[in-house]
Amino acid sequence: MILVQQNLRTLPLELVRKHSDYVEQLDLSFNCLKDLSWLAEFEQLRHLVLDSNRMHEAHLRTLTQSLPQLEVLMLNKNEFSDLPTTVRLLRRLFPNLQYLSLHGNPICPDGLELQPFSSYLCYDYEYYSNYIAQSLSKLKFLDHGLVQRTYQYESFPLKSYAGRPLIKTTSF
Repeated sequence: MILVQQNLRTLPLELVRKHSDYVEQLDLSFNCLKDLSWLAEFEQLRHLVLDSNRMHEAHLRTLTQSLPQLEVLMLNKNEFSDLPTTVRLLRRLFPNLQYLSLHGNPICPDGLELQPFSSYLCYDYEYYSNYIAQSLSKLKFLDHGLVQRTYQYESFPLKSYAGRPLIKTTSF
């Protein structure tokens, strides 16, 4: 079901009642979604596209039940800005997610528009992708490629910048 550019803040109850029993793919891109509580009614839903909805972590919290059947989730060009919180919510709400795309969000240092102007971008993307891969064990694809689970991530990815330490330590 495609409901792109409909200026929706939530899905109307009549559409939920009429289509929730059989819809497997739902595209709600370019809307203004604020409430996702109705998503739990879509028990057959496997593919969900929520690109360009100006969503952030609080909008995911409106979904109170998990969707274990969901395999593909597109959240491109939204406003997700807290990586640990976003990943915790995704893990709880979509436990069997296999494909996730977060391009164009503040948490995604994808560098698609910035390279080669930023030398730290590659490392930041490695940290970001490893953090997500370690947290979402069934994930096979992230953003634009296969998930690589070959290295561990650190709790703070950069220890220094331009030869100066980012974290100052003191001893007592």
